[in-house]
Parts: sequence; structure tokens; C-alpha cells
Amino acid sequence: MIKKILYVFILALMAQLIVACVNCNCPPIRTIYYTNKGISLKNMDSALPQPSVTNTGIIASTKYGIQIQLLTQQLTLSKPQISWGLMQSAYACKCPEDDFIAKEGILSLKVFSDQDFDSTHPKNTDLSLYFKAKRYDKLLPIIDYIKSSKDMGYISSYDFYEGIFLQVAPTVSKKHKFKIVITLSDGRTLEAETTEVELS
Repeated sequence: MIKKILYVFILALMAQLIVACVNCNCPPIRTIYYTNKGISLKNMDSALPQPSVTNTGIIASTKYGIQIQLLTQQLTLSKPQISWGLMQSAYACKCPEDDFIAKEGILSLKVFSDQDFDSTHPKNTDLSLYFKAKRYDKLLPIIDYIKSSKDMGYISSYDFYEGIFLQVAPTVSKKHKFKIVITLSDGRTLEAETTEVELS
């Protein structure tokens, strides 16, 4: 009797193992190669419950940020590999996402204003040291943000999407249009300008 119970238990365990080891009918993971074609900028206000895009013309300088969206174009799609399984899994599972790989990396990001910012930064001088990039719940200097993205091997179209935030208030002019210039590893530069904002 114990042998029969043990036999049924082992049979159920083996069936469980077979079912657990097959995939969940997920589509194959695709590798998608893309290139960066441009950037889109939006003003952000971190005074809101969480930093959000805003059309407000006046933002506190300590709460001002710029959302940067990389505009991309797909280049190629690698042929997915097909994996086979004998049984369908009855469990809920999460399918892996596609791999997106940029053709070129980001070497630098510079920020310029169309107005004098302070006594040491007249108009059209680099202000990137006055901004920090948001990654999850941390603010990192832009140089460190780019370096950590390279170290992780993770350059994506969502880099800088959480925003870069001003750390120093302007002392000369309050109204500014900021221009972002991104230099890519293939030598190209991408640039765009924000709408005018008054930093109070």
C-alpha cells in the first residue's frame, strides 16, 4: 500500500516537473536594433505629487525639470529562435520582453540657455553641471548617469525620460528657453529646445 502511494506521489511530482519546465506560450524574444533620430523636450514640475510634465509658464527653480524623450527608428529585427515544449503550462507566467539595442551610445548631454543664467554662465554656455538626472528615486550628476548607463550596458530610448532637474536657481534672468544637445558615439548631435519658462 505504501509503495502504491509513493508511486502515485512520484508520478504526480514528475508530471508537475514536466509542466513547470516548459514555456508559457510566450512569443519568441526578438532583438530589435534602433537608431536615435532626434529628441523631444517637455518642461517638468517636481512640486506635483510626483514629477510630471506641465504646460505652466511659471515653475519654482528648485522644482524645475526637463523630460527628454529620444526619438528612435527601428533598423533591423533579428530572426527569433523557436523553442518547443511538450505540454502547456497551467500556471500564470510573465513573458520576457523584447531586447532593444541602440546602434549608438550617448557620449554627452549639454544644457544651454538663451538668456544669461548667472554671473559665470552667460547665455549659450553649458549649464549641465547645474542639472541632475533622475533614476528611480535618486538624482545623479549627468556625467555619472551616462557612465552608469554604459556600465550596465543599458542605453535605451527611455534614458533621461524621468527628467533632469535644475539644482541651482538663476540669478540674472528668470525667463529661459533651455536647449539640450546630446552627442552620440557615431559623431552626430541631437538637439531641441524647451518652451519658455519663468523660474521663480
